[in-house]
Amino acid sequence: MLAPVTLEIACRIASTLPPETRAVLARGLARLQYPLDGRRRRSALANLEAIAASGMRPDLADPAAREGAARSMFAAYLAFLLEYLAQGRLRGRSLETRARWSGMETLYAALSAGRGGVICLPHLGNWEIAGLALARAGFRVHVVTGVQWSRALTGVAREMKERERLRVSSPADGFVPLLATLRSGGLVALMADGDVYSRSLPARFFGRTIPFPAGPAILARRAGAPLLHAHAERLGGDRWRFAVDGADLPDRSLPVDADLRRLTQRAASALERSIAAHVEQWCVFRPMFPVAGTAGSPGAAERAHAA
Repeated sequence: MLAPVTLEIACRIASTLPPETRAVLARGLARLQYPLDGRRRRSALANLEAIAASGMRPDLADPAAREGAARSMFAAYLAFLLEYLAQGRLRGRSLETRARWSGMETLYAALSAGRGGVICLPHLGNWEIAGLALARAGFRVHVVTGVQWSRALTGVAREMKERERLRVSSPADGFVPLLATLRSGGLVALMADGDVYSRSLPARFFGRTIPFPAGPAILARRAGAPLLHAHAERLGGDRWRFAVDGADLPDRSLPVDADLRRLTQRAASALERSIAAHVEQWCVFRPMFPVAGTAGSPGAAERAHAA
């Protein structure tokens, strides 16, 4: 019981803090965490080095620039965490006035067929508030979450989402509840750069071939639903921009495997563009680009799929 009570207290405290105070706190905590958390620091720097080598962010070829970006990533994650705890401030219409939207015409066009939509998101900006904003705007939103924070807190985190009219399931629940949401015209939001998935396909990502989650493509193909590419961006001062960057439809004229590979690559390419544009807000702290000869290298990715 102690962990849920602690989370509730943390939420109440965070909700009393103005955005400026939370921003200062996030930067201060990041300065403390960065030198102490060697595993996350090394992963962030290695990922940034691979992004620089791809040519999509040539400025990151400078080690000092990578160091600055990695520090910003730590601060971005702590800002996200404090925003998550302070969601109680976003009551009534306050979120509507703080959210900026782009690409909504793409979203509405994709939903017009009545088959719902599968949204692929990176861990960028504040992805949690992106789902909340869509639900507040009247969309039926279904999210998939694994263990959040800790096993003791996962149930509380799920309840927080469900209070906001978000439908929640876990990877263990499978595709059935997600397909039901799509068939009712709703949205399924999936984090496409996460490490919790049951099947992957090889995809080019920042110039390297890595195993990429195939769940979004499989779900879109099964439901005949559009695959939507989107991202969230923090603007500061409790303001965010949510962008729908494009959409791809399953192609029934293609064999299933070929279509899944095509859709998975489209998802990877869309994430690549969003992350390159806002890498300082990318909150992924695991190695995305393993060295040659390990899981994740081009050969290993192809062998994993063939198996």
